[in-house]
Amino acid sequence: MEINGKVSLKTEKPYTRHLLTQSFGEGSEAVSEILLPEEWNGIFIGRGNGGLAGRLDHELLVRYAQEGYAVAQSDMGTANGRARGIGCSEVHKDFGWRATHEMTVAAKALIKEKYGRDPLYSYFIGASTGGQQSLMLAQRYPEDYDGIIAGVPANDRVFLHTYFLWNHNALVSPEGKPSFDEAEVSCITECAVRFFQQNGDGQKGDDFITFPWLGDDTVGRFIDFLRSENRFTEDQLSALYKVYDGAKDPKSGRRIYNGMPIGSEKFGCGIMHCQREEAPHYYPFVWTFGEGYNGDGFDFSDDLASVDKLLSGELNASSCDLTAFESRGGKLIVFSGSADPCVPYPDAIRYCERVNAFHCGYEKTGEFFRYFLLPGRDHGVGGDGANAESKEPGGRWDLLDALRDWREKGEAPEYLTAKRYENGELKWSRRVYPYLSENFPKRELPPTCDETFLK
Repeated sequence: MEINGKVSLKTEKPYTRHLLTQSFGEGSEAVSEILLPEEWNGIFIGRGNGGLAGRLDHELLVRYAQEGYAVAQSDMGTANGRARGIGCSEVHKDFGWRATHEMTVAAKALIKEKYGRDPLYSYFIGASTGGQQSLMLAQRYPEDYDGIIAGVPANDRVFLHTYFLWNHNALVSPEGKPSFDEAEVSCITECAVRFFQQNGDGQKGDDFITFPWLGDDTVGRFIDFLRSENRFTEDQLSALYKVYDGAKDPKSGRRIYNGMPIGSEKFGCGIMHCQREEAPHYYPFVWTFGEGYNGDGFDFSDDLASVDKLLSGELNASSCDLTAFESRGGKLIVFSGSADPCVPYPDAIRYCERVNAFHCGYEKTGEFFRYFLLPGRDHGVGGDGANAESKEPGGRWDLLDALRDWREKGEAPEYLTAKRYENGELKWSRRVYPYLSENFPKRELPPTCDETFLK
């Protein structure tokens, strides 16, 4: 373990910056950044990472330090890129769960040394890969944090990446030709909005989809709608059907993962990204089969079993048993965007339902776990719908106020305020209620991962 620390006086409120390097075995090297403000408010914040990680967001951490928070982030042990994880189980552990936890332990030790006391409360905030980190902490290390925000959680990691490869194979010909150009992809999303508006989804004037599912025949009905537009060939419509229907095991017929949400096609990790030379976020396949592996002929039964065997135990945050986190008073807010093609909302809904079933229904589970589906939001803060959310109209975008009020004051978030800003001005705001609460509209759900894939 190596720690380097220095005091920064370049900002309005000084803080001590610590860079921590840790190794837990051959090939393991995880770096964390920990900022300790001179005027500490007693709260510790852990921040998640994104994508393959391998980096630290110093400017983000400084913003928290300027507000008086002690704050930390890990690079999750992947600073040298995806090649580092080939044949190295220690990197898989670091990225999956270990680096985040060890960062937390080290940060709390530094806090105790500097201030002479433990944090009053500790909170973790992450989205995407950070959402995976969030759920791993709640499942494996429930004592680390008092409250957690898991945004667009990439928790079923192996099967999510199989979804990317499935989409790539469906949209790109064996010769490498993409099925759609950018104008056609935008047209598909525009058609999706009209299709759902005509079928009762959304409010008048919305240019996004609130809940892109109408029942088991949704995909077929939308493909027929596109066919009636006379803008796409049958080969293009066939490719779209595969993308919306989702990845399946060709031998058993089991569903590996849900399909791409209708109306999310033009956003990040959507159709255009899936048509690139390589499927998005390809590293689990490189970790399993080697640097030169290109996915040609990938068998979604036998080859997937190899990826699953090697990585799922370390990367997938699938456990629905949050008993230990609940018993110590932990609070968990999870959210997705309905127009996110990168980490599609149906998988998060499936996880929410599994947690609620394990903990005896929403009345009990809602005391510590609440899931919100944000209308029209993509994977970041874009999309054509909500691009900000808070407990109240004037609250912080990252929901920390809602989480702190819930844990420290017992004020559960009965709803979130989803908002749309354009050019700095508020265009609209509306309430979003927790999934499965009495105020959430009753909906038929898209099919998701077969339960036999989960461990």
